[in-house]
Amino acid sequence: MDCADEAALIRRALNRPGVAALNFDLVGRRVDVTYDPSVVPASAIVEAVTGTGLVAHTHDAHDVVGDDHHAHHHHHDTAKWWAAASLVCFAAGWLIDGAAAETWSEALFGQHAGAGHAHEGPAVIAYALSAVTGLAPMIPRAIASLRYLHLDMHVLVCLSAIGAAAIGQWAEAAAVAFLFAVAHLMEAWSIDRARHAVADLVGHEPGWGEERSHESAGAERWIEKFAAVYTPVVTFAAIAVALGPPLVDGRWETWFYRGLIFLVLGCPCALVISTPVTVVAALTSAARRGVLFKGGAPLERAAKATAPTAEALAEVRVVVQCRTSATLPLERVDVVLTCDHPEDLEFLVSHARRAVSVIRQNVTLALATKAAFLVSALFGAAPLWLAVLADTGATVAVTLNGLRLLRATPR
Repeated sequence: MDCADEAALIRRALNRPGVAALNFDLVGRRVDVTYDPSVVPASAIVEAVTGTGLVAHTHDAHDVVGDDHHAHHHHHDTAKWWAAASLVCFAAGWLIDGAAAETWSEALFGQHAGAGHAHEGPAVIAYALSAVTGLAPMIPRAIASLRYLHLDMHVLVCLSAIGAAAIGQWAEAAAVAFLFAVAHLMEAWSIDRARHAVADLVGHEPGWGEERSHESAGAERWIEKFAAVYTPVVTFAAIAVALGPPLVDGRWETWFYRGLIFLVLGCPCALVISTPVTVVAALTSAARRGVLFKGGAPLERAAKATAPTAEALAEVRVVVQCRTSATLPLERVDVVLTCDHPEDLEFLVSHARRAVSVIRQNVTLALATKAAFLVSALFGAAPLWLAVLADTGATVAVTLNGLRLLRATPR
């Protein structure tokens, strides 16, 4: 499990009697299921998750679960080879088209839909192979999502590539497939980097690191709700753009192409990844400094403290306790300090404020990119490949921006 789309798919697969609660840990690549074994057996839960194309293992509550690194790295090594194959085929198509085109830029960018840009026969084959190899890792997940009537990134990307090919935009179909294959690898890389940082932390603080009752950030919960609405709305908008205006002006291919851009922009990748990576980076770097937050929600609340004082923090409902003088049970504590340094409280508040600032930057960037290209698509100002490139770029940008928090400010 490497992205929120897969978490949403699992949520749908386990939406059944007997399943009481699901607690997702994207960084830990796991989901804890609270269920009634008299209603639904563990084997049925594993079977439902396996049906989504993901691998599932059972464990008891509070077990320290080992990660199947071999299977995980094998999956991503395979994805890398598919992406590389997609790139090679795309380059072959471009070279074939370029040899026959008046300019190399025409071979690469072509013309907007409706302008009659034609590809050489062998180039079409190369672009088709590029699209198929780029989409290969996504197709099983797309089929699983459709089984549960869930429109996620995998479904939208496949539909966009198929739609582009249907109107003769083979180069753009290949570009969509390749760029999203790269985006998926970048998202997995960012989560892996955060995962390794947390693994290092667990080695130093095993008790706290294994605690699973973390409270997720409010921004994270808001984004999850927003994405659940955003994707269907933009998808229906894509249908409206593709079918509505042509009834007036008759330019079916042009508006269908613009509808495909809407479809690509229906994937909220940058928005969804913007907060979890930032929160994990902030929690990890704070823990290395001896300030252990119990999840993203206390981090957000600490940023609202008016001053770095166990009183200003209490006013924003953040319970702080020194590890050396513990008096409260762990489940009632929001932040644990080593109390080895008098400036720990000052760092706690300033670091929380910095983290919340980065979260806001990421959310703003992700939303602004979506809004800009949705408007551009409506007026035909941006080609499909550029929308994909911008969306991929935004995903990478918010990931790297969030990971800056792994470098905590010095004491």
